[in-house]
Amino acid sequence: METCYEYLGCGEKNCIKYGRKDTAPCWEIEETSCNHSTLKLVQETFPGIIKEDACNRSGCIYYKAAKSQLIT
Repeated sequence: METCYEYLGCGEKNCIKYGRKDTAPCWEIEETSCNHSTLKLVQETFPGIIKEDACNRSGCIYYKAAKSQLIT
């Protein structure tokens, strides 16, 4: 599966994931520049939440697609 920035058409070039395919998935990296407003809201609502759980709860389409590919 393509990376998060490719899948989402993200142009956030300052993101630690941008242009890299050799790193961990975005949900395992706290320093990503995710601009998903729902993700930020989940993280603010549940301080200390693990990022992967926040990605799941926020309904991130990349997270759900990538995880479904890992299961099959």
